[in-house]
Amino acid sequence: MSVVRVAVPVLHGRRRFHFDKGRPWSVIEHTLLFSLTLSSATANELSESGNIPKRVVIEALIRLMRAGWVEMIQNASGVLFKATKNGIAAAAKDELPNVPRRLSRNMNFVVDQITGTIYRSRELPFLHTHMVEDRAKRERIVWLKRPSTTQVGEVRPLVEALFMDDEKFVSMDSCGDRPAERWSLVTVRDGEPDGLNRRAPAALIEAVKAAAAKAPTRPEAETIVSIQGSPGSVSAQKTSLAEHEVNISAKDLILGGEEHKNAFKAALKKARHRVVIHSTFIAENRFNELLPDIVSALARGAVVEILWGQDGNAEGARSTRNAVKQIKKSLDAKDIDRINLHPFSTNSHSKILLADEGTPFQYSAIVGSCNWLSSQFTSFEASIRLRDSGIVSDLIDQLVELSRGQRGTWTKLTNDLAALSDNLRSQKPFTGGRARAQIVIGGRHIDLIRQARDESEQQIFVVSHRFGTAGKPAVLAPALAAAKANGVEASVFYGTTSGVIGGNDAADLTLEASKGGVTIRPVRKPRIHAKMLAWDDDSIVITSQNWLSADPPDDHPRQEIGVYVRATGIAKALVDRFNLARLD
Repeated sequence: MSVVRVAVPVLHGRRRFHFDKGRPWSVIEHTLLFSLTLSSATANELSESGNIPKRVVIEALIRLMRAGWVEMIQNASGVLFKATKNGIAAAAKDELPNVPRRLSRNMNFVVDQITGTIYRSRELPFLHTHMVEDRAKRERIVWLKRPSTTQVGEVRPLVEALFMDDEKFVSMDSCGDRPAERWSLVTVRDGEPDGLNRRAPAALIEAVKAAAAKAPTRPEAETIVSIQGSPGSVSAQKTSLAEHEVNISAKDLILGGEEHKNAFKAALKKARHRVVIHSTFIAENRFNELLPDIVSALARGAVVEILWGQDGNAEGARSTRNAVKQIKKSLDAKDIDRINLHPFSTNSHSKILLADEGTPFQYSAIVGSCNWLSSQFTSFEASIRLRDSGIVSDLIDQLVELSRGQRGTWTKLTNDLAALSDNLRSQKPFTGGRARAQIVIGGRHIDLIRQARDESEQQIFVVSHRFGTAGKPAVLAPALAAAKANGVEASVFYGTTSGVIGGNDAADLTLEASKGGVTIRPVRKPRIHAKMLAWDDDSIVITSQNWLSADPPDDHPRQEIGVYVRATGIAKALVDRFNLARLD
């Protein structure tokens, strides 16, 4: 038997987390309590009358007694259970009141730096470097090279890895040492990893196998083999988020500048608790025009968080940074608080408006192409409204990561949004809808172009603000393939050219594409700022990504964020409304 140890580079972190502990009451517990308000009963009687296993009955009674809603009494026939006065009052409610305990504890966690996966410390034991070096003198050990880019892990996987089902994340103390570099030894027997945690992703398993194949022939420290793994975070690699059953229709499409202006004002008018705006750029004059609506939301109790994106070297980003400074000075002079303009760039081109619907845990979001705080609301924009808690919580998870900035530092907003996402995720998911939707980030955009190529039977429709060099391989090639293979009618519209593509180049590509059955047309009126993909009658993607010019980097999946929706007639409605708005 061949035995090799593979040293996997990991980070060991320790932080203090605050959380609420308390499992929600089940329907069975509510039913048992209600039964005991009618008459006392033994555990056996409750089990038989409800056709419930006795073990389940006893566990439920213990919880109810701890809450002070049930008490035991002894009589000649044995031990009986009866509802207390508080229990009678609780049983009369639609749901049993849950009173969780606020707790805090220090937690250790481990991040494997090959994939960015987060584990509890016992799931992936680790050693100091000198300890592995010492063992390498006696055992065959090969080292996976530690990536130069530190993978610190993302918030949602961290919360899911560290907390139990009856624990709800509240916040994490931001202070603490930086995660320490450590190593986890994985045993490989006859080429197969042995004892690696079952949550380990395939990318890590393959890296371990590849390293084991290059192990030294004998245990000598000076013959340690360094292998470049496949660094990158799991979330960056797994950019396909869950699809949700949702209540979405063509009525949730927001198209055109005026509709976006009205949607912004309506969202702030409803908000009573929190508004989060992510705008690629911020213009001081546009912000001041919208300030009365923002102030009115503040007066109703809302806190407004403003994030902005794009690279710090971009001209637009420099102007936004300056605008933020001037706006802060102006707000201070007017003594306006509870507007938090975050000073750092998120390096994201996404456009998001998140606001509560007047209650603490009912939120809606608008995702699409509109730069809320720099737009004149005169261009043709495209966004979509989300209301269902499952997909909204997925979107909030993306804002959680953007709120950490490029250094990955937890902020107060990170804590607040992570807790909000956790609360929304715990709500009963929407069922009964015929539509499905998914948050789209990173490489999932390209996947959906290919999906349109493979699924479309009638038409493919693409609208992009810009037309650049990325458009040919990313969009035109799949559209040409669909037109050739299935006779699909492919129509591509753009507002302006960018990069090395100029008027003549665009004309040449247009002529070349037309020969293959793809129509490419510029649109001058109205000015196009929308980013849309649709195929056949029922499938659309609304996003911030310029389909014909953008190629987001793999290591920054949230540079562009969109929504994929499959709903009856929604693509047809989108195309019809766009064609109605076109003036040329």
